[in-house]
Amino acid sequence: MTEDGTRASEDEFEPRARIVDALTGESRPVPKAQIHGLDSFADSWQHYVEVPHEMLFSAWQMADDSHPAGDGKPGYRVVHKTIRTVPIQDVEIGLSNLRITFQNGPVTLGEPRFSGAIEGRRSGSFLVPEWGTMERVPPKWQYKYEPNVNIRIQAHQETTPYANHIEILYHLPEGDWERFDEMMAAGRAGVASLRAMIDFMYGERLLGPVLTEEVGAIFEDWHWNRLLGGRTIAMESQARLDFIDGQSVIDRLSPAMDAFLRMPEEMRNRIKVAAQWYWHADAEQELVQRYISYWLCVEALELGENANIGPVKVAVADLLGVERKIINQSVGRMYGIRNGLVHGSIREVARVAVEGVESLAVALLELRTLGHVSAARLAALRSAVGLLPQGAED
Repeated sequence: MTEDGTRASEDEFEPRARIVDALTGESRPVPKAQIHGLDSFADSWQHYVEVPHEMLFSAWQMADDSHPAGDGKPGYRVVHKTIRTVPIQDVEIGLSNLRITFQNGPVTLGEPRFSGAIEGRRSGSFLVPEWGTMERVPPKWQYKYEPNVNIRIQAHQETTPYANHIEILYHLPEGDWERFDEMMAAGRAGVASLRAMIDFMYGERLLGPVLTEEVGAIFEDWHWNRLLGGRTIAMESQARLDFIDGQSVIDRLSPAMDAFLRMPEEMRNRIKVAAQWYWHADAEQELVQRYISYWLCVEALELGENANIGPVKVAVADLLGVERKIINQSVGRMYGIRNGLVHGSIREVARVAVEGVESLAVALLELRTLGHVSAARLAALRSAVGLLPQGAED
């Protein structure tokens, strides 16, 4: 049946998608009119890529006739469970762009879930895995696998029992909000000082575990529509199959490990700290924190306790084989963004700027750990500091 109650013909359904009832397991087809973007997605799909493509989706929960999906003002919601801290009476503080509620009652929350997927190496990313076995088929080994190309998305929603909790609803600043992660970052930034005030006054007993943190839409009556999204899903079977000889891994890794152990202890410690910041940045979705983490990786490697970024400029110039004056301005600009973000004069950072400081951090960390930098990472660093590809200057 369609939304207006009429029976849909078979060719009106989309054969590539089905909705499965999570409770009964019953599946039903989806009318083509209710699916948007599937054709363009299929046309752009590539096989045998180096790394599987990350895919995004979005959906709404809590919408009704009075609060339709897509309406309302972009907003942020966070709910803390208190730790045996009970409100004698419900408390509500309302401002034009903010509402704080401290009460006893149920909390409705929701999230996307990917059935059969495993968590990726980055926060909020998931991978549909491919399983397989290596078998000896004389005179060689053979990999036998089962391609897994089905993505199962569950729009999970639940309501807790009655609980003591504090809820913050916040209107995002005016703007064209399209990306889930940018909405989340703006929401966290908007209520960060408020949450700190509450925490310093009452501590963890009041701002206990986070029951839910969401973005969505707020209506004039403070009704909340939840926007599902943010998490990405990729399929391992999309990537090209690659065979690596196990002995070659040992042959490459052992000399690098030996060289690391021969380094002075101070240098090893700096590399360890830098690598931790690298992994912190790699897992971080929020752009501001990602940028700062990559820059801290650079500082740990090149500056130590020195606030002068001259050593960073020298390292980059030497690595690229250019005079320092050629890269002074671009590296200084990266440091200026770092200062603005850390000291609060800048609250946002462009994705391209994050990619630039990532190229800087990764190239320097690879140099210090392996003693050389790959051609691809050198090219990325040249681009980050505004240099043409090698050979293009001729």
